[in-house]
Amino acid sequence: MVLNIRNPLSYLLTPVLAICLTLGITQNAQAHKGHAGPMIDFMKSKAALKEMLPSGAKIVKRKQPLKESAIEWAEKTYGVELDEKVYSYYLATHKTDKTVMGAAYVSKTHYRHGDLKFAVGMDADHRITQAAILGVNEKYVVDFEGNVGTGLIADYAGLSLKELIAKADELASSDKATREFAAAVRDAAVLLAAFMQKAQQYD
Repeated sequence: MVLNIRNPLSYLLTPVLAICLTLGITQNAQAHKGHAGPMIDFMKSKAALKEMLPSGAKIVKRKQPLKESAIEWAEKTYGVELDEKVYSYYLATHKTDKTVMGAAYVSKTHYRHGDLKFAVGMDADHRITQAAILGVNEKYVVDFEGNVGTGLIADYAGLSLKELIAKADELASSDKATREFAAAVRDAAVLLAAFMQKAQQYD
């Protein structure tokens, strides 16, 4: 009878190697993020929301899950894939009759080895009121100042959802900062439309 005896070191090396690889990947990611520098703020969220939401409205910050039906609607109507998770956004309603007047979304997305902070506002007709770049890591400031801009980005104000999606498609072959901001605004706008559509059903 032949016994199949493994090298006893293999039992130790496998988990040790896995741990080393995990630590190496984590430290590498953190090192890259550190190289991006501190977050540079161009505009405060409060100032952006003031520009994006109707004055005199009741503003409520909501935290809601995006349901499967809304995800299907977004993909079928606009060809945008959204994640099924909990989102925070701002809903503006009329103070007396409670009708939906607009909404806004403030978030951040990964950009290279750092983050891009942005905000998007929408009116009751699903038109963009304003879009803004709120901040980016120091290393990438030049990417945005030289291509997209900082603070409020006037090119997006007034666009319908269809026009916005067409714009994002046109910019898909542009520089990284331009195309990633356009994609972030597009996804955020469709997300707001999905939530607003649900809210308007209860007016």
